[in-house]
Amino acid sequence: MAGALEYVFARVENSPFHNETVSSAVLASWHRSAAAGLEPDQIHAPFDANVDDDSKLQWAAAPAMTAVSAELPDIRCALLLTDRRVHVIQRWTRTARTASQMDAVGAAPGFFCDEAVVGTNSIGMAASTRGAALVRGFEHYADAFTHITCASRAVLDPFTGQVAGVVNMTVADPAHWELMGALVGRIVHETQQRLLDEGGSRASALYESFLQARRRTRGPIAAVDGSALYINTAGSQYVASTDRETLWAWAQQRFASRDTAVLQLPIGPTMASCEAIHDGSELVGAIVRFSPPDQGRPALQTALARLTDSERGVADLVVAGFTNRETAAKLFISPHTVDYHLRHIFRKLDIDSRIQLARALDEATPRD
Repeated sequence: MAGALEYVFARVENSPFHNETVSSAVLASWHRSAAAGLEPDQIHAPFDANVDDDSKLQWAAAPAMTAVSAELPDIRCALLLTDRRVHVIQRWTRTARTASQMDAVGAAPGFFCDEAVVGTNSIGMAASTRGAALVRGFEHYADAFTHITCASRAVLDPFTGQVAGVVNMTVADPAHWELMGALVGRIVHETQQRLLDEGGSRASALYESFLQARRRTRGPIAAVDGSALYINTAGSQYVASTDRETLWAWAQQRFASRDTAVLQLPIGPTMASCEAIHDGSELVGAIVRFSPPDQGRPALQTALARLTDSERGVADLVVAGFTNRETAAKLFISPHTVDYHLRHIFRKLDIDSRIQLARALDEATPRD
């Protein structure tokens, strides 16, 4: 314990933030993290793809999350929503590139933010205190998180008073901490109000249609209306929160036909189709299904381009037949880090085995 704490204190002392005051709450969290046996230089967020992303909490938070994310300046940031177990169930970002960058720090669906496994972080602190928490970069216990600032606030069930989840803002660029807290507070307030009001039949119809469509397909889909946007994991490769207005405007023009047509998005032209969602006779939204023009090599090239240099290095060695331990030795990283990168690779390529990874790299290799 003493060694880990001394390491964290020395890291801060030798940083540009050595004159900053660290709150008593953060200091207490450092002590708890060290007592749990966590090593600051060896922490990676645990991952479990089985997320509770069809909960009422996500339904309630999506409109506010979508609106705030779209209003943010063009910086590297993400809005996260966790369940009561501080398991990230959804993410909103402005661009697909930012989403890829956030993957690298575990700011993505499937990752756990429990203090007992990742050390000092604002999500874990907000959940435990049932309130708000801010952790600046240098205040994180884990080395892997010292370049990000995080603000979080717990969402309380208005009927039971219990913690339903946590809203978080993670920023990798310089940010105004007070503004981060205010925006997170706005989202939590609107989410709790929506839980209290039950949102009305229009909102319920849109979300239920999204859940049904997602259960029927693993392909990329989104549900959109004039205020909310729901995206499955595969769909996050095509659209971000700032695309809601574009997506909704395009869908309204395509209701008369279910044929596939070109949808212009920031990532480039994408083929898509849509179907209207009705609540009785009232139009309440649309389901949009994305499909690349060619399901073969061009699509794989696009997915592979989203891999970081570190992920591509791991992928090449794994496909060459090296074990995680052998790959780690060649890259001078830990086997745990190799496993961490592989989870990201599988998620980005929508695969679940080394064999599929080998096939993907082979199919994407240019032929003479």
